[in-house]
Amino acid sequence: MSNAMQRLSQVQEQLTRPVATSEKTTTPEDTTKPWKPRQRPFDPAPSVKAIFVGAGIAGVAASVLIPRKVTNLSYVVYERQEAVGGTWAQNRYPGVRCDIPSHSYQLTFAPNHRWSEYYSPGPEIQRYYEDIVEQYGVKRHLRLKHDVLSAVWSENIHRWVVKVKNLATGDIFTDTAHFFITAVGRLNVPKFPNIPGLHTVYKGPVVHPAQWTEELTSAVEGKRVAIIGNGASGQQLLVNLFDKVAHIDHYVRSRQWIVSSFAPSLLSARRDVLGAHIFTEEEKRKFEGDPKAYLEFRRLLEKNFHGRFGGSVSGSEENDKIRQAYEDALWEKVDGDKAWFDRLVPAFAPGCKRPTPSAGYVEAIRSEKVDYVDDARVTHATADGLVSADGRERKIDIIITATGFKNGFRPLFPTIGKDGLDLSKHWAEDGPLGYPQTYFGLMAPNFPNYFGVIQANSNGAGGTYPLQAEISATYIAKVIRKVQREGYLATYPSQAATDEFNEIITGYFDDKVIGDDCDGWWKSGPGKSRPLVMWPGTGHHRFDIVRDPRWEDFVFERTEEGRRNRFEYFGNGWTEREKNGDEKVLTQYLKETGTVDLATLHENWND
Repeated sequence: MSNAMQRLSQVQEQLTRPVATSEKTTTPEDTTKPWKPRQRPFDPAPSVKAIFVGAGIAGVAASVLIPRKVTNLSYVVYERQEAVGGTWAQNRYPGVRCDIPSHSYQLTFAPNHRWSEYYSPGPEIQRYYEDIVEQYGVKRHLRLKHDVLSAVWSENIHRWVVKVKNLATGDIFTDTAHFFITAVGRLNVPKFPNIPGLHTVYKGPVVHPAQWTEELTSAVEGKRVAIIGNGASGQQLLVNLFDKVAHIDHYVRSRQWIVSSFAPSLLSARRDVLGAHIFTEEEKRKFEGDPKAYLEFRRLLEKNFHGRFGGSVSGSEENDKIRQAYEDALWEKVDGDKAWFDRLVPAFAPGCKRPTPSAGYVEAIRSEKVDYVDDARVTHATADGLVSADGRERKIDIIITATGFKNGFRPLFPTIGKDGLDLSKHWAEDGPLGYPQTYFGLMAPNFPNYFGVIQANSNGAGGTYPLQAEISATYIAKVIRKVQREGYLATYPSQAATDEFNEIITGYFDDKVIGDDCDGWWKSGPGKSRPLVMWPGTGHHRFDIVRDPRWEDFVFERTEEGRRNRFEYFGNGWTEREKNGDEKVLTQYLKETGTVDLATLHENWND
């Protein structure tokens, strides 16, 4: 027999030899042998685990959606606070409420027909998310009062190793998971003003709105109060404490565009009805009993948050029209008092920072009960007051610092990926980058299986925060399914793709009003600083762009078997459902007459 015939006979013998059922580690000696698939059926959904951090709006949305979109996913949700709801659980100061209509500021898949007011108070929003985690089964996966101390990607086990502290017991333990999903939010670490003596010399209480307690609500009655800051919380606090306290010193560093509502067709809050409208029982029953009418009502509301394009461009006619409308409304609020108008009207363009819908605020600061200090900065604190640059000391019983939050887009704990890279330092203002450099506002290069639900540059201009979180969760689920289904160990975006996405951000915002001379939490500093919150485009632009991941932008890490043959996950050519499935499982591609949607046909056989 010729050598060629002998070799052919050997190959045929190898191909017909029974396949061993146990897995075998590939060694250098046998890499020349013909590769054979493992003797197991194709498994489109092997068991994987995810750790979620944060149970605010983004965390709740993600922990409801992702486990329903990823088959065979186990998960745990760690939340530092004692309740879900994020900012709505943390902020409990008098008058806290949302300035977005309640029927828009909710999860799209879980509408609440029984919101009490057009603009809901904070406690009601928090209860809504309590109901969501109960209704959708998240509660049994939820670990309240658990603070994540660190998260480290292990190259040895290809898992995230997460250190967690049980705040109730003080115990520290370690958890591991294939995927790490952070939803810690942006507005949760209070930022205090840098006033010498504020925490050392001054003897009275110093409190941030996010630290408010019920006891403080009673304690301020009849007292002299200082409110530092005029953002949304500062304005809401001033209006709601106005009737309770003896006097308010209101320290204001910068101006705000004070508006009645975000769009002309939305209802405006009033001093006597801060929620703009109280829904009657009849209206609530109609929402419940007429789904089509309720859907139309929601659509009309949400239309107000889409389609505003030209107003974001510096010097545009559309932005000039917005400025004129804002100025006209302010002129009316101050009753044509030019001195007050000149004190309140900002020089920067509308859209440079978030406007503040506020009812009763302008009326309150013009009263004799309020000393509106906008002409002299605070130089230092004394034992019982604050001193401004003009040398005047104002005696105070309690100081409220409504001065915002620290940059939450940087991880609040060590988050370590490949080669010891720590995002909490790498993205810090004094770090190598100086800002959070994300991929699509969702991922980061060299951080395998790492996701942020609402990260820097993830919020498209249009659509409310809950909707943006749902879009992010859907994208994250698709990436997890890719890794899970095709036998990868991990994935992350390439540095080149991330760099180019951030070039798009810089270019897009170059002519936008956000680069005007203002300072706010939408960006990293005054003037043409780095935009932090916004996606480089509209809400619908983002929805379309992130609908399907660009797999060519990703680095995929394979298993040892996968490195030998990228299709090793095929298995033996069979699936489990063909062995055990009934007629319904085996024929999921068949649909009831009249229910077939050709646009999505055969895209998801789990439907």
